[in-house]
Amino acid sequence: MNMLISLAESGRINEEANIRDKQSTIINSSAEMIWKILLDLKNWHKWNEDVAHIKHSTVSEGEEFQWKLSGQNIKSVFRKIQKEELLAWTSTMNGKKVINVWRLEPTDGNQTIVTIEQSMEGFKTLFYSHQKLHNTLLNWLSRLKQCAETGAI
Repeated sequence: MNMLISLAESGRINEEANIRDKQSTIINSSAEMIWKILLDLKNWHKWNEDVAHIKHSTVSEGEEFQWKLSGQNIKSVFRKIQKEELLAWTSTMNGKKVINVWRLEPTDGNQTIVTIEQSMEGFKTLFYSHQKLHNTLLNWLSRLKQCAETGAI
């Protein structure tokens, strides 16, 4: 897990993991608005229906949060936070070790390129497909885009 922590603290996923994916979208909203949505953990379930029951204290590096994603219990720790630019955490869930990295890149005008990357490793990844991760990341981006552009949270 130390290598995963080190990678996440530098804002990177494990490129050697057997399951990994990276997806991006352009959102017609400011990086500031998107950042507020991402850091509002207690309301993640309002824009991402796969998320339930988040338990956390503060959003800061080294802080743990526990949550459920599609019925699975997940234990996560924030590893890197750069305001309105980067949010990275590591997670353990059901025998898998995961790194999540969100990047926000403002463009000219009121648009932001949002990228999410995830790497997953461990024995249980034998029962998890790359396509499932790919679809999950696309869904998260689509839901975040809808929330940020409509202001519906």
